[in-house]
Amino acid sequence: MTRKGEMGMGTLIIFIAMILVAAVAAAVLISTTGALQNKALATGKATTTEVGTSLTAIELYVEDGSDQSVDYFYETIKLGSGSEALRFTDTLVSLNLNDQTADYEYNASVDCTNTSLIIAGEEFGIQYQINGTNNQDGYLTKGDVVKLCYRAPRAVTEGEEFKASLVPMTGSPLVVEAATPDLMVDTRITVFP
Repeated sequence: MTRKGEMGMGTLIIFIAMILVAAVAAAVLISTTGALQNKALATGKATTTEVGTSLTAIELYVEDGSDQSVDYFYETIKLGSGSEALRFTDTLVSLNLNDQTADYEYNASVDCTNTSLIIAGEEFGIQYQINGTNNQDGYLTKGDVVKLCYRAPRAVTEGEEFKASLVPMTGSPLVVEAATPDLMVDTRITVFP
């Protein structure tokens, strides 16, 4: 009888060890699953923001009219449907001419109504045309319509093609390709749409 009790004790120890190993394995699987789920949710949200944030150009016009050339660009934009708010300090405006490119950063002190404050090829300003319900200074939110203003690095002449790009930190860039008319006689000339 002594032998039978010893065999039962060994089996019990092995059984308990297997249960402990299974419990540790289950805990590792559960924690790994939770970490993967959190990472998947974060990736999904980032992807939605990246793909879902878009901008819409309403109008692009140029001004000056002296010597059949223009210096100032005004672009009216709004968020696309379902887009996240856009912070202008995280946005780059780029103007590509046929022989020169200028990049602009947001400056809140640039006044779109006073062209003498717009520095060529360095900064862009904004002017709210319509304030949305969640409007915040320096942001483009749902319902906002904003006019951007910036100055070309050089005079843009008649019949010249250009590309104006608005590149947010996340989301799709807004690119408008247009050209000045072959004959410019007005001070304000709409080039898009």
